[in-house]
Amino acid sequence: MHRRPAHIILALLGSAAALSLPATSFAQSPEPEGEAGEAAVQDIVVTARYRKEDAQKVPIAISAISGDRIAAQGAFNLKQSIQQLPSLNIQGFSGRNQTITIRGIGTNSGGTNDGLEQGVGLYVDGVYRPRTGSVITDLIDVESIQLLRGPQGTLLGKNTVAGAIDVKTRAPSFTNEARAEASYGNYDYARGYLSLNAALSDTLAVRLSYLRTSRSGLIRNIVYNEDWDNLDNHSARFDLLYKPADNVRLRFIADYSIQKGDVGFQSIARVLPTTLNDGMQVRGFYRRAADVGYAPGSVNAFDRQVDLDSSQYDKMPSYGFQAQLDVDLPGVTLTSISAYRNWKWIPNYDGDQIGAEISTLGVVDTDQQQVSQEFRLASTGERTIDFSAGLYFFWQEADDKQRTVYGRDAVGWLRTANTPTATVSPLPSVILDGLEAFAHVVPATHSYAAYGQATWNVSPRFRVTGGLRYTYEHKTGLYDAEARGDVTPISALPAAVQATAIALRAAYAAVASYYVKNNSNNLSGTLIAAYDVSDDVHAYYSYSRGYKSPGINLVRQTLGVDVFVKPEKVDAFELGVKSRLAEGAVELNGALFWTKDQNYQANYANTQVSPAAYYIANVGTLRSRGVELDARFAPVEGLSATFAATYNDAKYTRYTNAVPDYLNSYRTSIDLSGRQASGAPKWSLGGTVEYVHPAGGEKEFYVGADGSYRSSYFASVNLDPFSRVPGSALFGAHAGLRRSDGRWDVSVWVRNLFDKDYYNTISVNATYGVAMAAIGEPRLYGLTLRGKI
Repeated sequence: MHRRPAHIILALLGSAAALSLPATSFAQSPEPEGEAGEAAVQDIVVTARYRKEDAQKVPIAISAISGDRIAAQGAFNLKQSIQQLPSLNIQGFSGRNQTITIRGIGTNSGGTNDGLEQGVGLYVDGVYRPRTGSVITDLIDVESIQLLRGPQGTLLGKNTVAGAIDVKTRAPSFTNEARAEASYGNYDYARGYLSLNAALSDTLAVRLSYLRTSRSGLIRNIVYNEDWDNLDNHSARFDLLYKPADNVRLRFIADYSIQKGDVGFQSIARVLPTTLNDGMQVRGFYRRAADVGYAPGSVNAFDRQVDLDSSQYDKMPSYGFQAQLDVDLPGVTLTSISAYRNWKWIPNYDGDQIGAEISTLGVVDTDQQQVSQEFRLASTGERTIDFSAGLYFFWQEADDKQRTVYGRDAVGWLRTANTPTATVSPLPSVILDGLEAFAHVVPATHSYAAYGQATWNVSPRFRVTGGLRYTYEHKTGLYDAEARGDVTPISALPAAVQATAIALRAAYAAVASYYVKNNSNNLSGTLIAAYDVSDDVHAYYSYSRGYKSPGINLVRQTLGVDVFVKPEKVDAFELGVKSRLAEGAVELNGALFWTKDQNYQANYANTQVSPAAYYIANVGTLRSRGVELDARFAPVEGLSATFAATYNDAKYTRYTNAVPDYLNSYRTSIDLSGRQASGAPKWSLGGTVEYVHPAGGEKEFYVGADGSYRSSYFASVNLDPFSRVPGSALFGAHAGLRRSDGRWDVSVWVRNLFDKDYYNTISVNATYGVAMAAIGEPRLYGLTLRGKI
């Protein structure tokens, strides 16, 4: 039976309230001290301000998930872990095309543009990752994932206008240890993990880890009679810790990962209507398919069938080296982090994503490199004035090769007039068949920054924090486009169509070359007042100014395209309270937030030219405001639960010149001011519960469940109704038996327990007359064995 969103919300809220009731009784009738301590929620240690602190005392909205909790739920990548982080939303359909938002702000929905930098900072062990694809793959040796909500531009730098995701991995220790894990599940899911930690001497320790994940496909390709959307992933890490003295630590990490498979495609979610809002009739998907002799397959994405007739195989290798040196001096720690990373995207994609041969190849082959260096001095948190200050350098360059190859159906599909009664184009198919539009695109960034933040501990209960960061950036861009391909020579075409053929080839495979550069600078900062109402209740009020780099349009130039796009500037205000209640059995945190994003950068589609041009533009102003709740419960010994909820009223306050949605495509622009922003569900909720009970000897039994809900939102930036992602609730469960000291663990788990059909993202393709979707995973379940010695 279908349940309305309000019912789901009330059910989840009711579950959380029920879980909190024993904790209330616990507070009224205190148990002896020892038992209260056993039932208390555990402290969460975070490093958001470059020193270890209790998350409850840090005046920032922070959520943290341990690697153990992620593993217990059967999740193995960041995208699968977001259910318990309601303010976070990740959309996409391939390793390259992923967009991340926090509180509705970040990189806009609808795809990836290498000139558009993300608005959510991704960090792994202190190193910035500008490529989402290098983080959303398999997680290996994860200790925790910390989500910092709101602009973090003072300490974490540019492109954190929405917040940051900070992934911490397990460091080597001087205790010899071996860990192993083996999982098997439906769809031939198999996962194997091995990690060896060894103390090589009193000063040198090493951790070696390898992870292998495979799974057969979740979607059937009826053309090749194969299961696509499969997994074939490998990850490896070498982690060395050198500690020549108690106050000196040098950690060196080398890692490599590769994702392979027939992945990264979309399925037809629905066929678009052929009548527009003004009554105009257009040709439509089925009529155009008949024009070229194409018989479409399923047009229901949840049939889990596609009819792509070209290759869809891709590889995504990534590797890097980093070294972090920490030297503890009296009252301060000096840190240096040096890193080099390389990320490649090697796709071989069907360009039209359907069974026709309009475009047989549509890819952006990417080779991205980066170098970063940070020097930092941070106090240890024991002074009247605590501080962090540093210098930062970052360089990245993406070497992109954009390729679109047209097929035998291109002329019939693209050059037939968009009316139901028009005659199919009489032009020979060989005019475009085999034509390749090729562009070599190289955006590069040199970024320099200096920052400082200080906290004045005015009294034992009152603190004031202020910080500034200055960033200077030098950006360059190369665009070099040409026509390639195995095409019929113009001279071999009938004389009557030669002039037309020349014009069409020039339009669909334009020739252009240019080089641009730009310098910019910015000052971002924060101001926070924090007050301890009591030892267990902490309140704060903050203002932050965030900064997102200027965008760069390295595309075929058309009328009205600005090569450089203004930077985003974000002003954010937040009022928060963090509390521990019931003698530590309940942790309840809440925050009110209000954020204004000026010069909002978004992918823009100019459909008034043929072929359509896609680029970045400052589309207007976005405002995000709402309330967040985070709670943890430990009402009785062995029982623990979490609950998180976000209500987010994210709107375009000014967006007067948007690309029209499909039904209004006859118009030149539409006004979206006052409408809900894309990629921003109003309601997001998540919760977990786990019960652990002694099972005799040194064994314990555990059982747990998790649930999440996200209300509907529009996936396209122009809020096309056909891009609406319906709200969905997902649930999972796990149970197992383990030794209390973790020596071994046997568990079963299930994700998407009720086999819910849900979308990850939807895009509208007016050229093909369909809405294309990336769909969520079906019910997945399996058995996991873990052990350590």
